Amino acid sequence: MVATKKYDVIDQSTGALDRSIFIDEAVYQEELEKIFGRAWLMIGHESLVPNTNDFFHTYMGEDPVILTRDNNGELHAMLNMCRHRGNRIIRADDGNAKNFMCTYHGWTFSSDGSLEHVPGEERVYFNELNKSELGLVQARVDTYAGIVFATWDHEAPTLEEYLGDARWYLDLSFNRRDGGQQALGPLKWMEPVNWKTPVDNCSDNYHVPVSHLSSILADEKVWGVPKRTAESQFNTEDRKHLFVNGHSLTIGEVSPEQPRYGHGVVEDNRHHFVKYQKDTLPEVEKRLGSKRARGLLLGNHSLFPNTVLGFRLALPRGPLMTEFWHFVLYDKDAPPEIKDALRWGLTGHNGAAGSFEQDDIDNWRSVTEASKSPIARRYNQKLVMGIGHSGPHEEYPGDVATRYISESNQRNFYNRWEEFMNAESWADIPIDPITADFDGTATMKD
Repeated sequence: MVATKKYDVIDQSTGALDRSIFIDEAVYQEELEKIFGRAWLMIGHESLVPNTNDFFHTYMGEDPVILTRDNNGELHAMLNMCRHRGNRIIRADDGNAKNFMCTYHGWTFSSDGSLEHVPGEERVYFNELNKSELGLVQARVDTYAGIVFATWDHEAPTLEEYLGDARWYLDLSFNRRDGGQQALGPLKWMEPVNWKTPVDNCSDNYHVPVSHLSSILADEKVWGVPKRTAESQFNTEDRKHLFVNGHSLTIGEVSPEQPRYGHGVVEDNRHHFVKYQKDTLPEVEKRLGSKRARGLLLGNHSLFPNTVLGFRLALPRGPLMTEFWHFVLYDKDAPPEIKDALRWGLTGHNGAAGSFEQDDIDNWRSVTEASKSPIARRYNQKLVMGIGHSGPHEEYPGDVATRYISESNQRNFYNRWEEFMNAESWADIPIDPITADFDGTATMKD
C-alpha cells in the first residue's frame, strides 16, 4: 500500500481547491489504489461482447482488463496478466476466443479465466501445481442497462447502491427502450491533462457560451441549431444542476414532443427525432413513468470517478496524462436516420476531432499546466459559484443547486474524492440510501 495522508483539498465555505492534487505523483499513486481500486468503474457494454467467447480489452484505472462472455454466457472482467510471470495475455482490442495463451511460456486460460493448460505440468512441475488457484485475477462485475461496471473491491456495495438515486436520472438516456442500446467505438486519444479536470467539467455549463462560441455560431449558421448564449444559460428555470450519491448531473424540464438528444439534432433532421420521440413515448412511459418519460431530459453528467458525458471514459495515465475513450450509444432498434445523425453529431462535437472537444482539451491542458507552476500553485482554484445555494428539492433527489449555472457539483466532486482518499475501507465511505420513486417497469437489468 502506498503511503497515505489526510486530505483536505476543498474548502466548502470558500470554494478554494488545492492545485497540487493535479500534478503530484504520490497523490496519483494513491488515487490508483484508493479510488480506482475501490470504486465501481464503467468498463464496457454488453453489446461489445454479444456472443459466447467474445472479448473486449478495456481498463480499470491503469490496469489492463479482459472483458469476456464465457461459454455459459456469463460476463467476466479479468486482469490481463498471466499468473506465472505477469506477461499480458492478450494484445488485441477485441475478438472471439475460447482460450487465451500467454506468449511467454504458453500458460493457457479459458474465457472464464480458469487456468486450463501448463506446458510441462507433469515433467517440470511434478504435478504439484495447483491450477485452481492460478486463474486470472477476477473483478466483481455487474451491469446497468447493458453498461458493464466492475470493481476490484469485493467488499464494495452493490452497483445498484453505488449508483443510488442517480439511476433515476440516468434512466432518461440509458434505460428508455425494451430493446436496449448498441455501443460503437471507442475512439481513443491522449490528452496532456489530469483525469479529474475533464470529469469536473461535465456539469460546467458556465464555459459553454465562451469556450464553444465558434462551434455554436457554426451550428447556428450551417445546421440551424438555436444559439446558446450566456443570458439563456443564466436565466434558466427549467434546467437543474444536481449531485447524487457521488455523481454529477444536469437535467432539463422539457415538453413531451422534444427530442431526447442534443448533438445530432439539426434543423434538417429534427422532424425524424420528433417522430421517433412520439412513436416511442408510450413504451418509454411504461418503462419510466409519466414524469420522467414525458417531461425530463438528461444533460451533462459524470459518474464518479471517471465516466464523462455518458458513455465516455477518462482513463488515468499519470498525473499529467489522460487516455480518452469516446463511445456512441443509441437505441438498437432506432431508425437508420436517427443512428446516422447520432453517429455524426456525437462524434463531430465530442470526438477526437470534435468541434467542442478541441476547445475543451485546450482549456484542460492549460488548467493542468497552471498546476505545474510553483508560482501558480500558491493560488488555489476558486470554485466559489453558488456556495450556500444548493440543498434538498421537493421533486428531485440529491443536492440540487438553486441555479443551473453553479459550481456545487464541482465542490461535491472533490469532497467525494476526499472521502475515498481518506477512507481505510468501504466502511468509511458514505452511501446515500435510495429514496427515488422509480415509476415504471425499467429495472437495473431490463
